[in-house]
Amino acid sequence: MSDDLTALTRLPWQWEWVPTVRPCEPGHEAWTESIVTLFEEWTAEDLAAVRAAWPADAGTEFPVTSDMVGRDAAAWLLERADALPAWARLAWGAVFVDDRPRWAPVPVVVEFCTPRAEDPNYLMDQVGARGMDGDAREPVVDYVTTPIGEGVRVFALCRSAQGAGYARLHAALRLDVPPSGGSPRVSTDVLLSTLVFEMGLMGLIGAGVERLMQQIADECVPTEAGPARLGFVAATGEGQL
Repeated sequence: MSDDLTALTRLPWQWEWVPTVRPCEPGHEAWTESIVTLFEEWTAEDLAAVRAAWPADAGTEFPVTSDMVGRDAAAWLLERADALPAWARLAWGAVFVDDRPRWAPVPVVVEFCTPRAEDPNYLMDQVGARGMDGDAREPVVDYVTTPIGEGVRVFALCRSAQGAGYARLHAALRLDVPPSGGSPRVSTDVLLSTLVFEMGLMGLIGAGVERLMQQIADECVPTEAGPARLGFVAATGEGQL
């Protein structure tokens, strides 16, 4: 791998969780405004350049504002998060090139599941390590180690029934969450999935999701000040736990 390609896999990512709130519920407006502020900061310079080039004889004012970009992104993420089951959460990421966000928001569905078996090898089938319908070629499998468990991520180039190209990224972790405050040690399987349609992002998504896997493991560890920062509801065979 060339130095340039290696550098691409080391680009910084930022990952955040989409809250499970609906309009009129506490926290909805505050979170939306935080996303608006963030995207205003990220897009102001580029939008100013496009606005300056907007033809004077266009007959209408430049139709896009940073406020609109942020509100649309927040609404889209909240809608996707609201459609998930209780044991799943939506993470969104941004990848930075030269200290500026290049792709955002990148959504990843994260499911927390009670292990079906002590041996986690069955997770290889869950993430399609041997291939899935639609895969255009054999998947690339990489193993991931975290402080509280092992995992795997799978990347595959795919083709839709209409012939359009895209990529899938599936990943899994078996985490052993340490005991805290009288609570016993808990094992959980974490499944991550996303689809990528932009060629440039395809080369970065593997490293980005691995960073998210490390963040999840870190947030599942109890702290000296209290319980883990990331609480979760796990799916079981009969429903949620």
